[in-house]
Amino acid sequence: MNPFITLITTDGHPVRINVNHIVAYDRRSFKLQYGQQVAETYTYILVAGGSGCSRNVKQTPEEIDRLIDHAVFNIPFTQPQVKGA
Repeated sequence: MNPFITLITTDGHPVRINVNHIVAYDRRSFKLQYGQQVAETYTYILVAGGSGCSRNVKQTPEEIDRLIDHAVFNIPFTQPQVKGA
């Protein structure tokens, strides 16, 4: 079974991501345009599956770490019967 986590994109929509496809993620920020001094922070997630496959989410890397740990350690995996070649 593939463990999925649900995160919230920076525009407020839920996105489900297979944790086995996450390549990297880190916290980023940018200043809003038009002279505003407020910085917007988000987590950039790079996902395997093609050129430019990424997501920007509201959760912090630490929150994502906890979600991945929960998904990986609590979802039952079935062990396939492997036979010698």
